[in-house]
Amino acid sequence: MPNTITPLGLPSWRSQAPANTMILGEHSVVYGHPALACAVDQYISIDWQAREDNALHIYSALGEHHTQREVITAHPKLNFVVSALQAFQKELSHGFDIHIESEFSSTIGLGSSAAVLAAMLSGLNTICKTNYSLIQLFEMGHKIILDIQGRGSATDLAASLAGGVIFFQPKSAQHPVPQIKNLAISLPLVLIYCGYKTPTAEVLEKVAKEWQNKPSELEMLYRSMAKTTRMGFEALQNNELHRFYQACEDYQQSMQMLGVNDKVLQSIIDALYGCESIAAAKISGSGLGDCVLGIGTLNQCLNEAKNTLNRYQQMHIHISPTGANTVLLERL
Repeated sequence: MPNTITPLGLPSWRSQAPANTMILGEHSVVYGHPALACAVDQYISIDWQAREDNALHIYSALGEHHTQREVITAHPKLNFVVSALQAFQKELSHGFDIHIESEFSSTIGLGSSAAVLAAMLSGLNTICKTNYSLIQLFEMGHKIILDIQGRGSATDLAASLAGGVIFFQPKSAQHPVPQIKNLAISLPLVLIYCGYKTPTAEVLEKVAKEWQNKPSELEMLYRSMAKTTRMGFEALQNNELHRFYQACEDYQQSMQMLGVNDKVLQSIIDALYGCESIAAAKISGSGLGDCVLGIGTLNQCLNEAKNTLNRYQQMHIHISPTGANTVLLERL
């Protein structure tokens, strides 16, 4: 990524958005049920430098792209960045040099695409002085996600935008406007990456195919998962951590019934329960790969558990209390 010298008198900004992880609500949230997610202390940072012309120069580890404000062209690896710029195209009055950096890998399941999108939306909202609310930014971002991916609840986007632990209720027949509620909760978390990932769209398609002859049973399972999510939310609100841990265990059983667990994920879950300081463990994400979430720390683990867990990439994370934000940097 090239170094640039800030032109005298031209403003610059820095946007930052946290990564995120699901806690409860996987799969069922896609069908209008609530979810619990949280922002974590790994960040996407974007440096914006205003230009005197209309050029948009984007620099990222995923690719470099040069385009113009009047006609913002696509880039296959920067879809979310380009789409955010296009959403604010009418409000842009000049070009930018845009430098994007990440503290975490896009392969470990921390919602990197949602974090990039959150940082872009926050930056553009500040730079363009549009003053969109959290919900308005979320709905704008959700539309971008649907346009690019075809489906998705955007729970990860909500977490990166809002920060902290969130209770997310997607738009549905009963809820015409999505809801994002923050919880002032601090929990020690550990993510174990199993080493492979099945794309969410493929997992959803597999579930739909396997349950196609049992639609009522599938709906009952999703309703049960939603009830568990609400129980977990209420437990956290009341600081009843044992009830919250039970909700995590119950949700993992539902993921098993849904058919998205596998031997590797289960071996990681079993190993986490071999650590005295882990209170609960479950799949985080759509399943059939990706990450297992442990509530707690990897202390006092049995040797067999330690040997199993050491085979995989581990990330000890803390909840980020703040979501996406943008600040104007001091001019040179």
